[in-house]
Amino acid sequence: MIPITLKNIEKHRKLEIFSFSGGNFLTEFVSTVFGGWLFFFYETEIGLDGWLITLGYTIYAVWNAFNSPILGYYTNRNTRLTKRWGRHFPWILISAFPWFIMLFFIYSPPIFNPNNYQWLIFIWFTAFICLFSFFFTIFAVNYTSLFPKKFRSGNERRKASSIIGAISFVAAGFANIFPAFLIQFDKVSSYSYMALFSMIIATCIMILTIPGIRENKQKIDLDFNLSHQKENPKFLKSLIYALKQRNFVVIIIVYFLNLIIMKSIGAAFPYAVKYIFNAPAITIALISLFYIIGAVVSMPLWTKIGNTINDNKKLLLISGILMAFSLVFLLFVWDILSSLPGAFFYGFCFAGFWTIITLTINADVLDEIAVETGERNESIYMGIRGFFVNFSIVAQSFVFTIIHKATGFIEDLEVQTELAQWGIRFTLALIPLICAILALIIFWKIYNITPEKVKHNRKRLEELNI
Repeated sequence: MIPITLKNIEKHRKLEIFSFSGGNFLTEFVSTVFGGWLFFFYETEIGLDGWLITLGYTIYAVWNAFNSPILGYYTNRNTRLTKRWGRHFPWILISAFPWFIMLFFIYSPPIFNPNNYQWLIFIWFTAFICLFSFFFTIFAVNYTSLFPKKFRSGNERRKASSIIGAISFVAAGFANIFPAFLIQFDKVSSYSYMALFSMIIATCIMILTIPGIRENKQKIDLDFNLSHQKENPKFLKSLIYALKQRNFVVIIIVYFLNLIIMKSIGAAFPYAVKYIFNAPAITIALISLFYIIGAVVSMPLWTKIGNTINDNKKLLLISGILMAFSLVFLLFVWDILSSLPGAFFYGFCFAGFWTIITLTINADVLDEIAVETGERNESIYMGIRGFFVNFSIVAQSFVFTIIHKATGFIEDLEVQTELAQWGIRFTLALIPLICAILALIIFWKIYNITPEKVKHNRKRLEELNI
């Protein structure tokens, strides 16, 4: 009988990778629909004060700060379902559908007079974004943990990253295009319909994702047997250990800054379209289409460059520098026509940066930790990462509120002052540009996983059979 080892577990067909990438589609699609319109919806359509929105986001982030590592730690443990279905697959299924439902409730608040019922609106807003976060965390922690286990070799990871990255950016772009066809400014019910149809789409994609995220029986047996030979890792010990790992801390910081870039640009475009371009909501669909095209056509190129230079650190720095230039361009767009090449250029550059940090480099760092600890506990470390990065939405909300107040933005005005319009531009491009520069400097100076170290870690993982 041939023993179960990593070497004799088969590689993955493209169809299986496409199915697996459905998880990334869901993460980008649902998260973009959630975050892309949320601040705009509650501030301009519902009439909730910006500081109360920020307070809600702060509660949400504090909730996540404890929610993410605890759920990551708990779902990493063996249960009655682990031996049959694997460590991650059951949790992904359990969390997905409640996560979609929460999206609908977030965009379907009871209609109150905002002058008299600010706190009731605030309670609804805060309660449902926290429930949304709870189910999303379970899904994301376990789905992300599957990637380094499922795709082991460097070439296979880059191949999978290219496909998953393209799917992710199609999802993010679609999440901007689709709502724009349903949403009408100054019509609250249109947001509810948008959320309902988004929920239906997400459910269909989840069904198609199931074959790709099912865990291989050999891997389940190998993982289950190895985990039974060791004690469950202690949460506090894992947290302290993770924060001592320089490369793990670096990707937390870069990922945090990257999320601010994403959230700021996505949330600022509705303001730019309405108050600077003086265009209907459907215009966002056209801008997003150019963003998608730029992202998708870039993925084969980033894969080719990655295989040529075989250095993930250099690849991230190249894509990040180009992304910074694209943000400079976005800062000075004045109309719809100039925004289209800006969106294309940004999507082209951001696609490489985002995919490399979230998939390839994240997997390299988790491999390094697995080599040092002698075991795979990805869910724990993804939960710890979530502890910190969830505060990105608070940072984005604070920035929006402070800039809107400082520049005199008034949500009831159809025509904003020139200063208020520049405030919108700052949230659209200047703040993301500052974050991009900080991320590049930190990553360049501190991150130290070289191609030689990557090769050494993969060899050690084969020897350890984990």
